[in-house]
Amino acid sequence: MTLVLSGPFDTAELPKVASEPVTLTVARSVQPEWEAEYQRWASDVVSLVLDFPGCLGAGVLNPGPSGGDFQTVFRFVDGVHLRAWERSPERAEMMDRAERFVTSTRVTRTVGIESFFDLPARAEPKRPFWQRVLTDVAWVYPVSLALALVVAPGLASLPLMARVLASAALVTVVLRLVVGPMRSRLRRRRTL
Repeated sequence: MTLVLSGPFDTAELPKVASEPVTLTVARSVQPEWEAEYQRWASDVVSLVLDFPGCLGAGVLNPGPSGGDFQTVFRFVDGVHLRAWERSPERAEMMDRAERFVTSTRVTRTVGIESFFDLPARAEPKRPFWQRVLTDVAWVYPVSLALALVVAPGLASLPLMARVLASAALVTVVLRLVVGPMRSRLRRRRTL
């Protein structure tokens, strides 16, 4: 069976229609008194979608003990098959059944998430403690030196405790506002 797009197509929807596998995650809030009914309904939806052409898998994740949304995850071979499911009369009938107990729905589509599962394998190993200390000193030293040359002469008239406090505060502010973001940008660039 060859599936083709039918109906109007907005190019803004292009990322949702992909040739790679597409994962659809649907978070649904359910009225507490209807949770058992929702679980039966969700089981019916999963059974139905698993038989639908192009479905790679589906499942329901229940909320934790403190509550939350039910998560339903569907995976299709591509965006065309997902779109066919979303426009199917079977799905429309199931959505009509859910109207009485689902209070809100959030949908997330993800295309080609295989690389997401590879990321831990590609992560850099944690550096030894001495290397992390040397790196931190390499960033802090120039900031401390510049402040000692530029700001310290102006603080010379203050008592020792006030001078140390002012210096520590200035070093901390510069590290937070300038050095920290710069290090983050460099780290992101290195891991791209």
